Amino acid sequence: MADAVPPLEGAPDSPLTDPAAATDAERRERARSAARWLNTERHALYASVRLAHSLGLDTETWALCEPLWTHFLDHPHPADDIEVFGLDVAAAGRAGNLRALVRMRCQLARPLWEQGRTDEAAQELARALATLDTLGESTRTSKLRASAIEFRGTLHAVQGDWAAAAEDFRRSRDVHHTISNTYGVTLQTYRLGQATAELGDVAEAAQLLAQAHRSAVELGRERLTGRIGFALGGALRGLGRTGEARVLYDDALTSARGRGSDADEQRILDAFAELADEEGHFDEAGAHRAAAYAIRVRNGLA
Repeated sequence: MADAVPPLEGAPDSPLTDPAAATDAERRERARSAARWLNTERHALYASVRLAHSLGLDTETWALCEPLWTHFLDHPHPADDIEVFGLDVAAAGRAGNLRALVRMRCQLARPLWEQGRTDEAAQELARALATLDTLGESTRTSKLRASAIEFRGTLHAVQGDWAAAAEDFRRSRDVHHTISNTYGVTLQTYRLGQATAELGDVAEAAQLLAQAHRSAVELGRERLTGRIGFALGGALRGLGRTGEARVLYDDALTSARGRGSDADEQRILDAFAELADEEGHFDEAGAHRAAAYAIRVRNGLA
């Protein structure tokens, strides 16, 4: 959401090869390398956000936090995330950038609800949606609205209200359809498939997830492809199609490890252990559980 920053004297940008000149494999490896670098340097980025806020550099504060969102999804650090996302809400508000304020409130909501602070998360999302009502209509605002509605749907899911979650994911998808945002439609089809599975219609969920998976592959979205594949694998398990589920779990695990996503890897290993148990492969199940536990220990979650 931040504007591009022009070159700064004494602080040259790192030279980057034009992505158009790279192969698909090269682009994927660069993305994975960048994700690994970001995790290694996360303490410097958290510190930069804090420093910018202490200096009153409000735009820089919330702009620096945007790349932390994707990092947070793969490597959650609840105390740090709640702190810096809270600073960004304050900074966006002081800067008077209402679109940034909406986005930052949504970003803050997730680590709050993941720590069980669902009432605070709901307040942040309610404020974000109220702010959107003051922004008028534009493609950019519609995309932001669709995202905020999705966040609310995810909170409903965390609270166990899957019917309300499904309705929000459907509403978000409708907004993305209206502005012809293929990525958004794909993402919300995936989220709707997840909710549909939780509501008990596994066959319909598998159809939605298969549709979303094909679209994610066509878009070249590796992270999303892996996550949808994992969800589709779960639906296929529910339909007794364990062989197909195993292939999808394996692909998702390879993607998560390539991206260095501890959160995704742990989630997939847990599901793989359940699948191995169902198939009677108890030694394999034990190995998957041990690997998942090691990730929890490494991240201070066990």
